[in-house]
Amino acid sequence: MNSINVTIQILTQSKNKSAIPLLEKALDSSSKEVRKFAGNQLINITGVKCIQKLINKFEPTDEVIIYLFSNHYDKVLSALRMAIAGKDPYLARNAFRVVYTQRYFEILPSMLATFLDQDKTEEENIVLSEGILKLLEKYVQALEERKNRRRLHDVILSDIAAVLLRGLKNFHRNDPDLFLIVFLQLYVFMTDKHSALTKLLYSPSPAFLGIVHHFLSFKHEPYIFRFVFHCFNNPNPPAMVLKVFSKRFDIPFIVYFLKNVIEPVSAHLKANINAVQPIEWLNPFRGFLEQIDEQAQVGLAILLQNMGLSDSELQLKLFDLFHHGKGKGRLKALTALTQFSGDQIDQLLWDAGSDSDPNIQAEALALLSKRDIPNANFRILQFANSPHEIVRETIKKLLPNFRLSRFFEMFDQLTEDQRRSMFNVVKVLDSQIISELSQILSIGEPRDKAKALLCVDYGDMVIPLEDSICGVLAKGELPAIRIKAAELLAMGQRELSRSTLVQSLHRDSDPTVRTAAKNSLEKRPAQWEQLQKTGH
Repeated sequence: MNSINVTIQILTQSKNKSAIPLLEKALDSSSKEVRKFAGNQLINITGVKCIQKLINKFEPTDEVIIYLFSNHYDKVLSALRMAIAGKDPYLARNAFRVVYTQRYFEILPSMLATFLDQDKTEEENIVLSEGILKLLEKYVQALEERKNRRRLHDVILSDIAAVLLRGLKNFHRNDPDLFLIVFLQLYVFMTDKHSALTKLLYSPSPAFLGIVHHFLSFKHEPYIFRFVFHCFNNPNPPAMVLKVFSKRFDIPFIVYFLKNVIEPVSAHLKANINAVQPIEWLNPFRGFLEQIDEQAQVGLAILLQNMGLSDSELQLKLFDLFHHGKGKGRLKALTALTQFSGDQIDQLLWDAGSDSDPNIQAEALALLSKRDIPNANFRILQFANSPHEIVRETIKKLLPNFRLSRFFEMFDQLTEDQRRSMFNVVKVLDSQIISELSQILSIGEPRDKAKALLCVDYGDMVIPLEDSICGVLAKGELPAIRIKAAELLAMGQRELSRSTLVQSLHRDSDPTVRTAAKNSLEKRPAQWEQLQKTGH
């Protein structure tokens, strides 16, 4: 402990009156440790009075004051409550800064109680109201995250509910909106535990219901949207909420609602949607589609399926959504339509297989494979060489038989044309084709090597397998296999293949193999000319 701290501690313990001014002066020291020590001692002596001075000195970057506030948490809460309820506007404003910068959410109930109970000037009420709303915004964010301090949140919400209940029970038309705003913002977090408060929405008070209806009908803040959707996801929502839902035509409200309609749809949401038919903002349908984005269109497709529409009505809407919608909305409409059978749906899937959107195309082909449609696999195979990876990957999953191993099993049952056609599909769909053929050419049985060499021919794959083919020519068991290898190497490009052909020309025991090697070298004119000149 340094000498200044020792001096301060001695003066403090001796209760010398000179300790207080010395401590206050030490609060302005350039040393953080001196400030911390002095602050702790001064708070222990003077309590709230010192904390109020710290409130006026507070800056969000001042680590020492933040440390002191944390170290004397309960005393700070008391000082903040007193500052907000007091008559010093400068201190009150600074207290607000501390509260919402440091997220002292426990102050919210007392701030509301101060607004409700104390006789303040209009200007003071405006300042207090602004402070409450600013802190409330941060508190709602914290509640939505809800990662920790759940018990504390429950206590705060209970205290807020008690104040709100007092403020709203006798609500009049000309009363400030503050309590109503707080009520609507926090309603979704209070529904289960504060029934007395939530019952206010079923109140017979015309003034209260009238102002709530006005808020729900004309306000565009996100908390209004959240409130309405929350009510729809619960049993027996207030009648005014149901009425407002089908009458609001503003796109931000509708988009918010639709983006929150996700599967599986709750029984309450489904029942409440069916209770508000007809939904007027759905018409005219195509014009409506133009105004909402693709994610909202996904929610729309789900909503349509839960509105109790007849099959013909639902199909008509989903067809319109598919043909006139956007991206993910079209995709959702397509999958929704497959719950129906019939030639019209089959034809839609067939046509969608060549859609300009690769995501639609891939999904359509996947759905097509699940239906009993003649030539469906033929249709799918048409897109095996698609430039879009998602389409190619989808087809690989849909057609597991188009793998080299399966092709070899079917090889003897196919005509030459069928082999060539099928292998070129296998070549696209089997991502391991090169390594598989290379392995067969290296260590496979003679019969499989012969098939592999034919595959190389069918697929024009000499270049990636040139080394393996050279190995077959040099060490092949059967002359027929060596002949095929020599013929393929006419398309080779590497020195290894040229030298292997030369070796075969001069040393192979079978004359037909030597002839094949000679013919291949002649088809590589530059190399053959060089061979003639050197005499090798």
